[in-house]
Amino acid sequence: MKETRKDVLSVKDIAYIMDPSILKLNTSYEDLDALIEACGKYEFGCAFAWPGYYEEMSRRLKGTRTAFGTSLSFPSGQEATRTKVDQAEYFMTMNPAEVDMVMNVGWLVSKRYKQVEEDITAVKKAIGGTSLKVIIEAMLLDDDQIADACRIVMAAGADYVKTGTGFSQGPTTLHHVEIIRKIVGPDYKVKVAGGVRSLDTLLKMYKLGADRFGIGLPSAVKIIEDAMKLPGGIVELKNININADEETPGSGVY
Repeated sequence: MKETRKDVLSVKDIAYIMDPSILKLNTSYEDLDALIEACGKYEFGCAFAWPGYYEEMSRRLKGTRTAFGTSLSFPSGQEATRTKVDQAEYFMTMNPAEVDMVMNVGWLVSKRYKQVEEDITAVKKAIGGTSLKVIIEAMLLDDDQIADACRIVMAAGADYVKTGTGFSQGPTTLHHVEIIRKIVGPDYKVKVAGGVRSLDTLLKMYKLGADRFGIGLPSAVKIIEDAMKLPGGIVELKNININADEETPGSGVY
């Protein structure tokens, strides 16, 4: 995806930086129908679901402005590298715009840094020039481990650091966004996922440096409909007070 940092966001801008998902354990074809309908209506940036829906999903999204994205080694990240590569090669037969993969956080915690990097590098090689986001599950890590994870993601040639799967108990916080942006620098891409349930939280995280947001479909629809109520249809970041009492993000799946 191509993002441009802006000081003033329109409703269309807010829709574009959101990637709605249907990644519950009981996702149905009715959920897929709702996702495709919402993408056609609101023009979200990129959509995600479980692999079992990819062939139909990729075909039906061609009638919208929303790109097709895939979730690799999701949500555990614990598959063997060979399995991840096989999955990546299969996904590429459907021409996704984005591939999101989960880091093997267990290897990271065990300080098997080379193994973690090689795992990501192998997937990046399999998908070629397609954009790769690596999920580090920041809510399971301390600040030093988050820093290590970010540096590995960058060294492996991925395009984004992504905060979480949405399956951990805790949500992504403003602190997570702030520390990741500090580590990766001003130009590297950051995606937030896990617990963003309101327009207020999204705007604060955007101001802190998040570029994209992976959000469960119901929350994504609520956020964009709240954005449509903005005076003049825009929001100026200078008016977003990050130091104000933070609304507690939700936990659980996206």
